[in-house]
Amino acid sequence: MTNHPRKGALVAGLILIAIGVIFYLEIWYEQFSIWRIVGRYWPVILILIGLTKIYGYFSWKEPVVPDSAPKE
Repeated sequence: MTNHPRKGALVAGLILIAIGVIFYLEIWYEQFSIWRIVGRYWPVILILIGLTKIYGYFSWKEPVVPDSAPKE
């Protein structure tokens, strides 16, 4: 069994926390605007997503399947 579902749960939790913090900042600080930040740094977001995908590709390990055939 791999730990990818566990990693996905961690990433989902971090994303939800980040979204909550963003909404909290938008409510309490009128000068703060997430859309201004995203509009300025959206290429960096794409680069980070791409780097994450490349890292996942190279760090993937094939699960070891036990040999079920009887040995002679």
